[in-house]
Amino acid sequence: MTLLLDIAPHIPPVSPSTPGAEVYQRFQEEPDTLAIAVVDESGAPVGLVERNAFLVLMAAQHGYALWSKRPTSHMMKRDPVVVDGDVTLAEFFGSVLAERPSEMLHGFIVTCGGKYAGVGTALALLQASAAAASSHAETMSRLAWEANEALATKGRFLAVMSHEIRTPLNGVLAVAEILKRKAEQPDLRPFIDTILESGGALLRLLNDALDLSRAEAAGLELDEAPLQASHILDDVLGLWTAQAELKGLDLHAAYEGPADLWVLADRVRLRQVLNNLVGNALKFTSDGHVDVSLSATVEGDYARLCGVVTDTGPGIPADRLEAVFAPFQQTDEGVRQGGAGLGLAVCRQIVKRMNGVIAARSRVGGAELSFEVPLHRLPAPQVEAPAPETVEAGEAVHVLIVDDNATNRMVAQTLCEMFGCSSEAVDNGEDAVAAVNSGRFDLVLMDIKMPGMDGVEATRRIRSGGGAASQAPILALTANADPADAAFYRLSGMNGVVEKPIKPERLLAAMSAVLQVDRAGEAVAA
Repeated sequence: MTLLLDIAPHIPPVSPSTPGAEVYQRFQEEPDTLAIAVVDESGAPVGLVERNAFLVLMAAQHGYALWSKRPTSHMMKRDPVVVDGDVTLAEFFGSVLAERPSEMLHGFIVTCGGKYAGVGTALALLQASAAAASSHAETMSRLAWEANEALATKGRFLAVMSHEIRTPLNGVLAVAEILKRKAEQPDLRPFIDTILESGGALLRLLNDALDLSRAEAAGLELDEAPLQASHILDDVLGLWTAQAELKGLDLHAAYEGPADLWVLADRVRLRQVLNNLVGNALKFTSDGHVDVSLSATVEGDYARLCGVVTDTGPGIPADRLEAVFAPFQQTDEGVRQGGAGLGLAVCRQIVKRMNGVIAARSRVGGAELSFEVPLHRLPAPQVEAPAPETVEAGEAVHVLIVDDNATNRMVAQTLCEMFGCSSEAVDNGEDAVAAVNSGRFDLVLMDIKMPGMDGVEATRRIRSGGGAASQAPILALTANADPADAAFYRLSGMNGVVEKPIKPERLLAAMSAVLQVDRAGEAVAA
């Protein structure tokens, strides 16, 4: 049974009178320290200094000059989570985390007899849960009990933290997208791009953690559909070319195989594997190039897809070639570069789910990571007549926005304004049902997770209301947009799903699609 005291290292604390300059120096010299406790003369905790928040404060214009001589009491978090070290992980998640979930992003203080004993972090909690799930107990019964407890604990942790992180992240990225489209000063673009790039990295890390948890619980699903093999690399180049140019690197990608080969595959998961491999290569390569190759060979009713990513970085030590695919395992260079060590672990789980293999090898002047998956071969689809021009959202469209988060409502209303739509907003499901029943709205953008009546229940009540208003198109806006979730939302009466953080072009495309079908009087496809 893991106690909090076991996972909270005793990082030397500071006093409330310690100058900010000393705390800054500590963070510079201790790159692995994520938070520092502030204690009084008796050793009792009185506050917490969180690394990221503190460094952002010091990095602001005149920040160091302003805060370096001030006492830490002016910069510390005065109400951190403080918990006794004898509390178990399960007890902690069931009580403290349920009450103050967002506080885990800042760290927490562990005490022993009321005195400071150590500092815990969200990453330490996740690592401890993963370690407990795979640990070996003296007896099989104890092993099964501890593994089940650890997996349940980690599942609760990830479910809560996913929602807590995605909610503010949706606001950050969506507002940045809006600023990028509206900003007229060219000198602001690099700053906005940095917000988008950093937010995107945080989102990928969150998705990796969730996917790893699903894979360990045998819940990683594939959403397979016809896919042209020669087009798989298109999105990868579009995502990483700009970053490669910023680092002065050459990024090359090539496909070798039949141009008209169609396969049954999960496009999103294949992109995820390639993106993780390419992003990893760019991260560790300071000069030179990164090469991506994708080849396909036909073997009867199957096609074998092989992807290879090579770089001119520092390479991988021979004794770490297998370990790089394990969760939280990194080379020395990986530790220096930062990150949680999840990306390659997720790649291995996805490839394994596709009945394929993935491997790493070091070579002269860099590293090579490759994967190979067997896919069902499909006949080329029939060429269809061009679809009628999409009817985009316009001035006549009046949209109801339903979301309990004020930032999300502001983002959605701003995007609707950009699309030429008028809008109104409510913050709960009950008000949404009443508003839709008034018949004033052409389209509803519905959040899923809301206190009281959630988006699914609100949709069901709207659909059961009868009359023309009950058939208003409803789009789900949610961070939970896995294929299984999306299918459930559609079965509940929704017409489509747009994933948070919201991309303006995706939202516009989804709105246009459902409005076009609705105006044509056709049934919406499931």
